[in-house]
Amino acid sequence: MWQRAQMVGYMRAHDIDGCADWRDFCHGKRIAPRRGTDPITDAYFHLRDAYRTPLLNTGRLLIALPALIGVFVGAPLFARELETGTHQLVWTQSVSRTRWLVAKVALPLAAVLTGTTVLAVLYTWWWRAARVQFSDIAWGTAVPFDATGPAAVALAPLSFFLGAAAGLLLRRTLPAMVATLGITVGVQYGLGALRPHLMTPRTIVSDATGGFARTPSELFYTSWRGFTEGFLTRSGEKVPSDRCSSAVGDDAWNRCLARLGATKRQYEELHPVSHFWPMQWIQAGICLAAGAALAALCVWWIGRRPTVKEPV
Repeated sequence: MWQRAQMVGYMRAHDIDGCADWRDFCHGKRIAPRRGTDPITDAYFHLRDAYRTPLLNTGRLLIALPALIGVFVGAPLFARELETGTHQLVWTQSVSRTRWLVAKVALPLAAVLTGTTVLAVLYTWWWRAARVQFSDIAWGTAVPFDATGPAAVALAPLSFFLGAAAGLLLRRTLPAMVATLGITVGVQYGLGALRPHLMTPRTIVSDATGGFARTPSELFYTSWRGFTEGFLTRSGEKVPSDRCSSAVGDDAWNRCLARLGATKRQYEELHPVSHFWPMQWIQAGICLAAGAALAALCVWWIGRRPTVKEPV
């Protein structure tokens, strides 16, 4: 909150609040491309120097939080009791195993959800205040996507139940913690690879000369880019640029494109900023569904465990 207050205060004091450095004017004042040209441009450069890195580093810490929750909260939750044998005393009492499991999970899960929700809301509040000025930070990358909104909140219970399930299955605290860390990192990597495919990207096409002059500049700078791009054939078929990645030199490149029937018209696939919140909720839904499945696995596993005989 302090960092956001400082950043917003700086933008308002230098009259760059709501402006973007890729636009030509900011509140009627022209934005120059180089530092030292005018006060508006210098303010943009100082804003990036002072606040961009803290914003990114805070996002990285929030991305690491679900893994820490799974390792230090979820994994030891059942593994420690199973490892030491204290669960046997509970299972010989009148309390059912399912009730014991729910009682063990309820309080830490509520704390995890509350804490991550508060942190995600605060970070989203901070990032949204700077998303226009820091347009070079693609909103679909891990930071800020996995640190903001419902996607950040849903990752926490998923990691928590990953740890809980690992503890139940492995019955040893340290192996469960190691397995939870590896699986959680793998899940986050998989979600990042899946994210571009959560929604159908938008395709923009250039004019006959290969220029995107008619495409609004705001679409370029606010979209999540870096996906498939290439050229169109006369019939409108797409020829991805990587089809000619092995060509060395301009002549070889042009011959490769000509052989594929490509024209000078280019295309690019991107996700406009309007896809941000739908993709947030889609990823959150995937994480919550997986977390619910792991919770059901824990309940099923507890019920399948052999009954502990009462001591004679």
